[in-house]
Amino acid sequence: MKTMLGLLTLSIGNLLCAAEPASHNDNHHESGSKTLYYTNDQHVKVTPPAGPQTMSDWNLYVTADFLYWTVREDGMFHAVSGVGANVGKGNVYDLDWKWEPGFKVGLGMNLPHDGWDIFAEYTWINTSVGNTVSRDPATTDLISYWTINGIAPVQLLARSQASLDLKFNDIHLELGRNSYLSQFLKVKIHAGLQGTWINQDYSVCQTLPDETTMYHLTQKQDFWGIGLRAGLDTSWQFTQNWSFFADFALSVLWGEFDLERKDRSVVAGVDTTNIHTGIDARTFEPALAIDAGLRWETWFMDGDMHFLLQAGWDHQLWILQNEFIKVPTEADHTGDLVLQGLTVKARLDF
Repeated sequence: MKTMLGLLTLSIGNLLCAAEPASHNDNHHESGSKTLYYTNDQHVKVTPPAGPQTMSDWNLYVTADFLYWTVREDGMFHAVSGVGANVGKGNVYDLDWKWEPGFKVGLGMNLPHDGWDIFAEYTWINTSVGNTVSRDPATTDLISYWTINGIAPVQLLARSQASLDLKFNDIHLELGRNSYLSQFLKVKIHAGLQGTWINQDYSVCQTLPDETTMYHLTQKQDFWGIGLRAGLDTSWQFTQNWSFFADFALSVLWGEFDLERKDRSVVAGVDTTNIHTGIDARTFEPALAIDAGLRWETWFMDGDMHFLLQAGWDHQLWILQNEFIKVPTEADHTGDLVLQGLTVKARLDF
């Protein structure tokens, strides 16, 4: 029994010695000590760096993205038809959301420390959308979805017009490391800071059947926020040049909503302001970002340069971004902001 215990102890000791990384510094590996930090003369090939790295230890890379996205927000209805006794089915009228071009630009640097890199990226997209609906007296009636001027939305309308102008600006700075999880799977873990500015101007103009009375609603919402962002980028390699990518990021920003609301009535040319209020509210704003698609990349000039081209679907969700001021009967005018669409990216390492 003692012989068996001795052999077992010797075997475990040999395994532990074999598991330790090679070192030229005996001070860090005295008998029975634990390795808490690996120095530069030790090599631990658990998740080797995956680059892309050119021949230089320090190298820059630039990125440029073309966006063709649609920007949509919940809670922007402005009128309702199908109101009245025994009328046909009507509609709830929303804005006519469109597809708009935008762009991203980025600058990064691969560092000589363990395959780390620093990357900063800026995103820009604007959208201007609207919708106009007129009452058809032969088939249905039309009422407001808002309580403009504090008047309950039961008054019949001749027309309702709504519009939204939205400007989206975002920048993030991250520290990351791209590594091989297996021979054909690369994973990049990254974390850093994010700053965002989203400015929105929303307006509704509604005309009563007498054509001399109009109700106007004007809403302004300017949001800025700064906070933490972290995520995971994956690359599933088919060949040396082709891969499928899927990326995910979560951010939580601390920021401010600068809100203002103005309700006006125009009767026979006389303009009267009935509601004018606002608030600067500070709160947290969470956001999710996910994208996936197909990637092609290649090296040239004897490995001194690297080029990447990819196309995929991008999706961003800004939770409860609609904070427009509501009166008590307008609780339904809340919701999320969604940006999604096609993204084509090019990257050059040099």
